[in-house]
Amino acid sequence: MGMVPTVTVWPVQTRADYRAFVDLPWQVPMDRPMVRPMREFERHLFDRGRRFRGGLSLAALLDAMLLGKDNPFYEHGDLEIFLARDSGRPIARIAAIQNRLHNEWNHDQVGFFGFYQCIDGGEAGRAATRALVEAAGDWLRSRGLTSMRGPFNPTINDDCGIWTDGNVYPSFMMPSNPRYYADHLQAAGLAPIKTLRVYRLDLTTIPESDWTRWERMAGRVQRATGVLLRGANFKDLDAEVKSFLTIYNAAEEVANGWGFAPMSFKELRSMAELFQYLIDPNLIRAAEVEESGARKVVGAVISVPDLNEVLRRTGGRLVHPAMIWHLLRMKRGTPTNRIRVVFLGVLPEYRHTTASAMLLYDVMRMARKFGAREIEGSWVSEDNPSMYKPLEDHGFKVTDRYVIYERPLT
Repeated sequence: MGMVPTVTVWPVQTRADYRAFVDLPWQVPMDRPMVRPMREFERHLFDRGRRFRGGLSLAALLDAMLLGKDNPFYEHGDLEIFLARDSGRPIARIAAIQNRLHNEWNHDQVGFFGFYQCIDGGEAGRAATRALVEAAGDWLRSRGLTSMRGPFNPTINDDCGIWTDGNVYPSFMMPSNPRYYADHLQAAGLAPIKTLRVYRLDLTTIPESDWTRWERMAGRVQRATGVLLRGANFKDLDAEVKSFLTIYNAAEEVANGWGFAPMSFKELRSMAELFQYLIDPNLIRAAEVEESGARKVVGAVISVPDLNEVLRRTGGRLVHPAMIWHLLRMKRGTPTNRIRVVFLGVLPEYRHTTASAMLLYDVMRMARKFGAREIEGSWVSEDNPSMYKPLEDHGFKVTDRYVIYERPLT
């Protein structure tokens, strides 16, 4: 007979627990070329108020310089992190998440979980996952929440889902996990409720005649409509963030009404502050029209180089000699092989105009100009044809799938 797993679960309370929680993803086995979470982001989020590292910690000071004093999520949310041990050995982790902004916006009482990791694919891992899900559910239930959905890390506007299908390593800010995660979560009573697709296109296979034809069409449309396409203006970050935020929230609410919660100004600005040092501003595109004698941003694309090509070699650290060297090389014209389109959207009143098509062609053109060989659109909900059909029309193919899970707490 096999040994019965002896699993205990407790909230993270000590520095040793905190270190074990943050380090656990680096012990998870790989069954595809996985990329671990960004260490700086996780340390910063989970050490709210520096209660584990203290105010004089060099790592805490560095994370604050990169990401701000506190993660802006805490303006509208709370979380508790739990660590599972099997006979004293850290084996799995989870975060229980209350997103008040989501519940206020959607008039519901949904709780969330995220940051799930488990190093064991067998019965010990299943037992640890069940215990973690119960502990997270109890925490959420005590706050009056009636269901648990996830994973969201920590919101739907961040990386989310459990990877279930595909073979190529994930792109920057997309999660990765072994295949047994889906089995563990379903054994813990969670059921799939939403499937997310990843689309990719090999830019090197597009005939030159197609690029020429698209360029001519885009030129004709631009002259006829007066739509102006431009790169991001990092020199006026506040104004740019306000414009992009209006488009992001309006477009996401229409396109992905299920589970939508608006991103706050501070959340997007925090991301933009980091992106301005990592990303060529020409990979972030804005579509403008003239209204009442002034230029108005009506559409936007946020695309990012696939920094996972480097993070796979830095132990998940942004501040690392290899990352700094690669960023310098990008400034000098050495690209990443893949570009990921994180967001493409227009204001609802421009949804049935040519602005979306122009932005899609423009981001493909800029990815090619950047030197990337592949472009990715992720993620797109499987039940949202208005978002994925334009990608399929341009030759994008589904390469990966992620799943969101839910269970009642009553």
